[in-house]
Amino acid sequence: FRFGKKEDGKPSIAIVGALYGDAISQLYVASSLVNFLTQKEAENPDFIQGEILIIPSVNNYSFNIAQRYWPLDKTDIDMMFPGYDKGETTQRIAHKLFEALQGFTYGVTLENRKDRAYCLPYIKLFNVFEESVEEAKKFGFRFIHHRAVTPVDTVSLQYNWKLWGTKTFSIVFGKRSEIDYENGALTLEAITRFLSKNKLIDFAVAEGYSPNVITREKIEVLKAAKAGLFEPKVHPASVVKKGQVLSYTTNAQDGKTVEKLISPCDGIVTCIYDYPLIFENSIAFRIAKA
Repeated sequence: FRFGKKEDGKPSIAIVGALYGDAISQLYVASSLVNFLTQKEAENPDFIQGEILIIPSVNNYSFNIAQRYWPLDKTDIDMMFPGYDKGETTQRIAHKLFEALQGFTYGVTLENRKDRAYCLPYIKLFNVFEESVEEAKKFGFRFIHHRAVTPVDTVSLQYNWKLWGTKTFSIVFGKRSEIDYENGALTLEAITRFLSKNKLIDFAVAEGYSPNVITREKIEVLKAAKAGLFEPKVHPASVVKKGQVLSYTTNAQDGKTVEKLISPCDGIVTCIYDYPLIFENSIAFRIAKA
């Protein structure tokens, strides 16, 4: 879905929704944004100030049969960039998509986490580039995760898109295979705020959070030592104190408590394990340390 047109001196943005077949929240936000822009443009022909491209979903085949990865060979499209036009199917899809995304001022990808986690919405930036943290603050999310690149990241859309000269941001939010309406609404509002602040749309917006920029060193990761039925006592955005009980794990066969996870620090819960059964060494909580 394309809105506006490219003009010299005017900004442009491309927003890529679901790359995975279980990224339903990402599809929901992208489609809601299309609907919002369509309605506003119909009401006011001058509403769109730059060029906006929205691709709500890429991996439609996986969506249709409720699988996360490309069903025929279980490959991850977001590990195929910049793509190869004579390669396997997912490499060809990545290549065609990447061609369409060239030349934009800004690029946004909507992601859900690969692990079983329910998180506060946040911006993911790689610290190997001179990423514009100030630009990322325009979204108004609570956190910006400024993180190191892993080998896997070097074949992702966000990383390669940045290499080709686009200012890229990944928004991570939502649960797998579900629509997270609350955080979806926050994400839609944040994208609208970013579009307005960068003069891509003529629209008044409310200010968001003054974001905290966090690195891996500022995140406390708690892993489960025991497997069993997982009962969290806090939720994402909970402010916790050192020594506070975060969850109980009970034996799935006899109901006895086998583990009680305690917060090792003061901070804000950013992510929680999102499945009723937790397994040994699974990450149960991530806490942004105060």
